[in-house]
Amino acid sequence: MDHYDILIIGGGAAGVSAARAASGRRVLLADRGPALGGVLLQCTHRGFGNNQTGPEYMEHLLRDFPESVELALNTTVLSVSPEKTALLSGREFGRREVSFDHLILAAGCREIPAGALPIGGTRPEGVYTAGQMQALMNLRGYVPEGPAVILGSGDLGLIMAKHLAEAGLEVTLVEKKDSCGGMARNRRCLSEYPIRLLCGDTLAVLHGEKKLSGCTTAKGVYLPCKSLLIAVGLRPEQELIAHLAQPEWLTLCGNCRQVHPMVEAVVQEGKQAGAAVKKAIEVCL
Repeated sequence: MDHYDILIIGGGAAGVSAARAASGRRVLLADRGPALGGVLLQCTHRGFGNNQTGPEYMEHLLRDFPESVELALNTTVLSVSPEKTALLSGREFGRREVSFDHLILAAGCREIPAGALPIGGTRPEGVYTAGQMQALMNLRGYVPEGPAVILGSGDLGLIMAKHLAEAGLEVTLVEKKDSCGGMARNRRCLSEYPIRLLCGDTLAVLHGEKKLSGCTTAKGVYLPCKSLLIAVGLRPEQELIAHLAQPEWLTLCGNCRQVHPMVEAVVQEGKQAGAAVKKAIEVCL
């Protein structure tokens, strides 16, 4: 069994920053994607760092990335044991167990899907999370059918409303709160594009059997649509370590610890986690 000083799970901004700070020890960085970058790779809008796009920001983070960090891309960590072992499975990495002295979990967060919401009706084709649609449009060039409804007017909901409007779709935003959310720079899309905003309402029923045909709000407003994006929030990705009693060899950082509104805070937390774990290992030697 291969042994590592530090196993880092997640190759987004937090995991990459932690790996950089921990370089010099034997580090394994595992990520399910084919390349480091995480969700930043699908964020083609500006606003990261010095008004960069997500890929540009990640390119900066990866500049002079330490060669000593071993990468396991296209690899899923299936389980982590209290005995400080992990079972990994991936195309290039294979299926094997590794041991480690310290684990840094930087797995990011998960979107809340439609199935977790009290919305009646079936689950027809045409229902996505906002992040899923962002990846489809920005990484694969996919353009969904319109009209489109977006549930949630936070930053991601607004960003996707702009993307869909730019693609020529009729877009309606439905927001449960009495006012639009998100940062001012993202709210500008409401004045720049003919995006309809319904505040103080939410979705009650989806219509359509095989394909989505429309939805009805709690106030009885029927909205014809062929695409629905759910943008109601994020949950830290902690299922992998839920059975562990927060052992001293485990550190969480980035959005899997708590959701951060700005990537700079994620990067800083990753740096601190990697540096602290490296120091703790070296003190014990």
